[in-house]
Amino acid sequence: MSPRKARGIPQQTNQKAERLRRIVRQGAQEVAKAAEREGVTPDPPPDPPEDVVLTTVEEAWVEAQQQAELYRKARERVDEELKQIADRRRELGTAAAQIADDQDAAAQARDAIDAARADLEEDRRRHAEAERGLAARRADLDRREKQLNAQAWEIEQGRLDAEAGYLEQERAHLHRLTEQRGQLLADLTTERQRLLAEVERRHAEQEERWRRQAADLDAARAELEAELERRRAEVDAQERQLRERERLVRAREEIQEEDLVYQRQQAELSVAARIRQLELDREQATERYRGVEQWARDLQKQLNERNESLRLAGFESPELLHQRIRQLTEENAGLLQRIATTSSTADPELLERLQQEHAECRTIRARLEFDNARLRSERNAYRVATTELEELREHRDVLRHSVDTHKKLLADAQTELDKLVSSTQGSDPFPGLRELDDNPDLQQERSATDTPQDLADLVDYVQQRILADRDLRRGGTPLAYRARDIRCLLGGLAMSRLHLLQGISGIGKTTFPKASARAIGGDYAVIEVQAGWRDRQDLVGNLNAFERRYYETAFTKAIYQAGCPANRDRPFFLILDEMNLAHPEQYFADVLSGLENVGSPLRLQLTSHQVEPRPRLLQVDKGVHLPIPDNVWFFGTSNHDETTVQFADKTYDRAHVIELPTTPPRLTPQQVHRRDVLSHQALLKSFRAAFRTHRDDQERVVTFLREHLARPLAGEFKIGWGPRLEQQIRDFTPVVVAAGGSCGEATDHILATRVLRRLRGRYNLRPEQLQTLRDLVDARWHHLGASQDGDDAPVATRALIDELIEAGA
Repeated sequence: MSPRKARGIPQQTNQKAERLRRIVRQGAQEVAKAAEREGVTPDPPPDPPEDVVLTTVEEAWVEAQQQAELYRKARERVDEELKQIADRRRELGTAAAQIADDQDAAAQARDAIDAARADLEEDRRRHAEAERGLAARRADLDRREKQLNAQAWEIEQGRLDAEAGYLEQERAHLHRLTEQRGQLLADLTTERQRLLAEVERRHAEQEERWRRQAADLDAARAELEAELERRRAEVDAQERQLRERERLVRAREEIQEEDLVYQRQQAELSVAARIRQLELDREQATERYRGVEQWARDLQKQLNERNESLRLAGFESPELLHQRIRQLTEENAGLLQRIATTSSTADPELLERLQQEHAECRTIRARLEFDNARLRSERNAYRVATTELEELREHRDVLRHSVDTHKKLLADAQTELDKLVSSTQGSDPFPGLRELDDNPDLQQERSATDTPQDLADLVDYVQQRILADRDLRRGGTPLAYRARDIRCLLGGLAMSRLHLLQGISGIGKTTFPKASARAIGGDYAVIEVQAGWRDRQDLVGNLNAFERRYYETAFTKAIYQAGCPANRDRPFFLILDEMNLAHPEQYFADVLSGLENVGSPLRLQLTSHQVEPRPRLLQVDKGVHLPIPDNVWFFGTSNHDETTVQFADKTYDRAHVIELPTTPPRLTPQQVHRRDVLSHQALLKSFRAAFRTHRDDQERVVTFLREHLARPLAGEFKIGWGPRLEQQIRDFTPVVVAAGGSCGEATDHILATRVLRRLRGRYNLRPEQLQTLRDLVDARWHHLGASQDGDDAPVATRALIDELIEAGA
């Protein structure tokens, strides 16, 4: 080999290495530019491990470009998702602004509601002023009535003077003044009734308008609040979804960034490893070239030495030397060929060995990639498990805090319970009833006469005692009730223990039983029924098991008071004011059921188990019971308007109904002496005496209803009755007749209040049918032995049928 050729080998090797370095630098610059565009700082390439598979620089560069392209696409996808999140945030901001607008609208609605309420208050104020004006008008009417009474007194004085000497002259004057007084009284009564009706109507209309406006405002407010809550819930749900999506996007972005960093590092390691391999190849080639060059120098030295030896020997001719040189040249060529052959033979062996190593490296690489993928999956799983574990830890902390809070609350409640239990140890479970036991006035018996009374005389006495009772007067106007109403009350006492007083407001429904009880020397208690009463506990009370205390009601105390020694021998009237504000079939069910069991003791169960100590009058029988004494009658007053409920047939069938007139009678006060207190037994004896005396009258009424009215009422109007009503008629009629009434009066009352009342509320009745019924009653009334024009005429029955005809017309 010539020296020129030998010097060309390292030059070619250096050029190839320089070209490879230039390619690698360009690839590194491209990777750095791409990383700078994406905002990523590449890590410095570490030393390649021994088991990394080495590829060519071009393959490393293509792989690096692919990884950069994948990173760019992932970055674009992340930017797109972030953009979507930003859009969603703007939408949520818009929704929040809408909610704020809705809140402003709700605030405006609240302001409108407040303004409407202010208007309502102004209307109430004007209504109060109108009522004050009406009160002034009523005062003026009362003043005029007093003037008329004064004029009547003057007339009476004039009449006395006329009796002294001017009788004939003053009689005409008296008659004229009497007519004027009657006319004025009638006008005043008419005007008062008209004003009362007008006030009641306007008051009802105003109240109805207020209720409708309040209901509309409450409904609008509830609707706005519901809509606001619904939108708040939607926004909260959207925010939770957004937070969950942001968390997933952040997790996905972190995973992609880690994958990209790993791929970039792997590409850089591959490039660095290839460069190292190329440098090793260059060093090996340089070593081989140096070896060959040294061998060539050795051969040249041997050749020079040999030529020098030959020259020194001097025994070869130039031709021989030339031949020898040619021979050496050929040998040299052979040696070079041998060297070339030897090198070409060694390269395949090296290539085969490198290929085997390459295949082993591929296998190792595949195994490492599989392990790497498995480790990455485990890492992601560990990351998710770590997130879930953190959430579980937070949830555990919240639950632990909640448990601690509940334990504290439970401990506080237990402490409070222990305090209550300790404070109630030894206390009286019935403190209200115990106070009645400790009241000396109630524990001392009061005298009362047991002598039966003449019921007619008793009616006159009660009427005059009520008229003279100043404690129950309204202003200066005395109370006045018809003898017919008092007879009806006495008959009802013999007929049933439950009485219903009906009529318009202000006619004395509550005062009537109070005044009657005071007149005969009995006692009474008024219980105000509430609209929210639903069950027996609202009426009777309930036992607090923790405090070991029974919360008595006014009703329970009144029943217990009626059984105390001071009242046990006297009639006791228990008045349920506004009884139909709630359903008596619910809160009064125990008493209604007890009234059905005639002959059995009537009592109320207070507790289901025995409680000690207990008051003296309570009974123990599978619990604690409060007996209802026989001297107790129940009176329920009822108005019929939009605030009340209708009585059920169950209540009507067990009750005696009293309907008071709208106008009280004009009575002349008489001097009566206070009598002895009438005992409960004396009243019952008077009733039994009336039963014996007027037995024929009760049968006459029952026979009249069966034979003359039962079939027409059942066929035309589907109205019938059973043994209960007939027994009530037998109890009611003798007392009414003995009290100064008649069979016609008793029949008229029963027919109007118990039989024909079922026609109220029917919409399929024709006026012709009702008129036929009215004519039927008038035509057959004489079979009762009563007249059609006197006090025993069917006045109440006619008024009821006329009212139904007018309503149907």
